[in-house]
Amino acid sequence: MPRSNAQVVKKQVQVSSYERLCRRINAHIAEPHAQLEQRCRVERLETDHDDDWERVVDEMREVDGLSVEQSGTGYEFSWRGIPAAD
Repeated sequence: MPRSNAQVVKKQVQVSSYERLCRRINAHIAEPHAQLEQRCRVERLETDHDDDWERVVDEMREVDGLSVEQSGTGYEFSWRGIPAAD
């Protein structure tokens, strides 16, 4: 006999604020226009944590060929010649 909706329990997964920020930045980078221009701008949101941005920027500045610059209320990411991941 099939289970009713009341019987199905869904597991909720907590996503950290850092992971949400990374996903948002990755979504901007993956946009077709950003890929063509090899650059994108990501605005800081009021809900973003300073330490998350600090961590992301520090990590991304370690990537060869990737430039990260603070620009107004957000960050400008640009890249040139970064090989595709396998």
